[in-house]
Amino acid sequence: MNFKIYIALSCWIIIVYSQQISVLEHEAEMGRHNSIVQVDSDTYVLAYSDENEKGWIATFTISSNGSTITEVASLKHDNNQGLYNSIVQVDSDTYALAYSGSGDDGYISTFTISSNGATITEVNSIEHDTNQGTYNSITQVDSDTYALAYAGSGDDGYISTFTISSNGSTITEVNSIEHDTNQGTYNSITQVDSDTYALAYAGDGDDGYVSTFTISSNGNTITEVASLEHMLANGTNNSIVQIDSDTYAVAYTGKFLDGFITTFTIPSNGSSITEVASLEYNTSDASHNSLVKVDSDNFVLAYSGPDEDGFIVSFTISSNGSSITQVESIEHDTDKGRHNSLVQIDTDNYALAYEGLNSDGFIKTFNVYSDGTLPVELTSFELLSNRESTIT
Repeated sequence: MNFKIYIALSCWIIIVYSQQISVLEHEAEMGRHNSIVQVDSDTYVLAYSDENEKGWIATFTISSNGSTITEVASLKHDNNQGLYNSIVQVDSDTYALAYSGSGDDGYISTFTISSNGATITEVNSIEHDTNQGTYNSITQVDSDTYALAYAGSGDDGYISTFTISSNGSTITEVNSIEHDTNQGTYNSITQVDSDTYALAYAGDGDDGYVSTFTISSNGNTITEVASLEHMLANGTNNSIVQIDSDTYAVAYTGKFLDGFITTFTIPSNGSSITEVASLEYNTSDASHNSLVKVDSDNFVLAYSGPDEDGFIVSFTISSNGSSITQVESIEHDTDKGRHNSLVQIDTDNYALAYEGLNSDGFIKTFNVYSDGTLPVELTSFELLSNRESTIT
């Protein structure tokens, strides 16, 4: 059910629904493990898996106001498996994808994608871990160096670095460390400064952790600096974003599988991690989180709520992380809203790739104002009675 507000205005009953701009069912045979990034002003690339767990890359044009979504091209890049996708832009037309391939092994592949999305060409692929490579989260270190957080053998936590040439023709593993010998799943990594990175992940017993690392610009050295176990009961489905120069927010599934957002201060050298505030935004069920920053203090989260339904919720978070306030929430899909990947289109518009009805693949656009509010539109009203000069 869409979010509704019943407003009594004079003697009218007005039903108001939150605005959803457009929706496209791009895959009728499942669309899971989504990772979407922007190619240019109106073109986007999506990595996902189908019903047979095969790996796909697809491109779409999405107008700046979100009113039109058009699939342009698609490529089945792995005929065995393509799970736990995390895609990142290398240069103007080159992209690197970290994913779990055959036997859950770890792969990195590169693709060239034209600015209009019409052509998708696989350039190179390497199997960087022959045991396991799941729960991937990849980020750029410098012009040709990339850091990957993933779960390796036994679900242990690993950070590996790679050099990838600007045209994607060469992929070379530089270094790798096992930072958690118990567990390192549900990874989400972000850059703190030029050589420092923060990782939110689920450690031993699915507990919630945030750790920091220094990674040299060439990827040769990877050093764990600090680690904080912030949630003893559960810390899965992590999505981390930067609030300001030393403050970060993590959306995750916490104790009793409820939804939480917690803020942390992390200095530029990563030497300490301090929990600032926490908000339990859903008290029944919340998973498959994807959190994005709207502006300096507004954030939007896509997640799967009770009965696996799809939700979009907005928050204001102060620059120092001391206050977290839920602004609005909508239930955008009453069937399913899993494997979310949310990306900003322009100032007020967002695109969401997710697994919806019948586990099919969907892309949906939303409008979210810069103050975090979700615009509404009048969709119907009902005249209950008309007695003399009184209208109800």
